[in-house]
Amino acid sequence: MAGDHLKSASDLGLPLVGVGLLYQQGYVHQHLNRSGWQEDDYADNDFAHMPMELVRDEYGQPVTIKVLVRQRTVRIQVWHVRVGRVSLYLLDADRSDNDPIDRRLTGQLYSGTRETRIAQEILLGIGGVRMLHALEIEPALFHINEGHSAFCLLEVARQEIAATGESFYEVEAKVRDRAIFTTHTPVP
Repeated sequence: MAGDHLKSASDLGLPLVGVGLLYQQGYVHQHLNRSGWQEDDYADNDFAHMPMELVRDEYGQPVTIKVLVRQRTVRIQVWHVRVGRVSLYLLDADRSDNDPIDRRLTGQLYSGTRETRIAQEILLGIGGVRMLHALEIEPALFHINEGHSAFCLLEVARQEIAATGESFYEVEAKVRDRAIFTTHTPVP
């Protein structure tokens, strides 16, 4: 669905930037075994042969964002993908300078415990806003798909508080005015 959203924005010439996590193994490949039971397989993606590139600073070093997760600093590198005329930035925690458990945060989509999912959402939300700031991209609006990137609004509020010295309650309305929320699986 996110890919369709980016493709449509490109086709319409809308100024949109996508942010996501770069999963080493992506989503599960499912098949039925001889007994008729579903089995899951994960295969590593070969990023070197995919149409994307590591984002580098003016010194040729990978752009790196730091986010505190589980009381540890997680370093995230950034990859860039062109989707027509739209940019998609993907965050990757699989770095040798991260704790092995943190490296797996960008291992698989929809896997792991609730704690892992929250950690991934922190990387996406907080790390995504920090990455946009580091790349000097200032979105007018933040689109939150489901709750996956909801932590981004807390980071937007934190940055606004740091810049203005105002309280959370003083920046709350400004942050709300920059947020759009959609859901594709509504439940009561």
